[in-house]
Amino acid sequence: MKIANYVYIINITDYLTGDEIMQEKIKKSKKVSILNNSQVIEILGDNFVNAIKIEKDKKEKTLAVQGIFVEIGLIPNSDFAVDLNKTKSGEIKVNNKNETNIPGIFAAGDVTDVFEKQIIIAAGEGAKATLSVFRYLSSRK
Repeated sequence: MKIANYVYIINITDYLTGDEIMQEKIKKSKKVSILNNSQVIEILGDNFVNAIKIEKDKKEKTLAVQGIFVEIGLIPNSDFAVDLNKTKSGEIKVNNKNETNIPGIFAAGDVTDVFEKQIIIAAGEGAKATLSVFRYLSSRK
């Protein structure tokens, strides 16, 4: 791992999803533990994260950690957006105002082709899209 010495993958289901090549790399790594059928029930720490409490098989366990990163899925759920332009991987293409190829249709978050996929970025993109929608609707009066 480039960022951490050791990584826990807390997975709520009994199997990993996503790119199969990446899954194989993860499974072979001595620096990664996959905890299937598990979920985080508490983040512990004062000013910084120093542990998480997980539940696995109805038993609680505390893991010492120095940080957390939330990642839920890698495949964008964009099948509903039939007429919108998308990347090869299914991300909805947007411009810097979160406009799609169809006037009046906006998109934001991890389903778009925005460079990084993180909660804070998705939230910011949502706020930006809201302002763009407001400007769009205001200009139509």
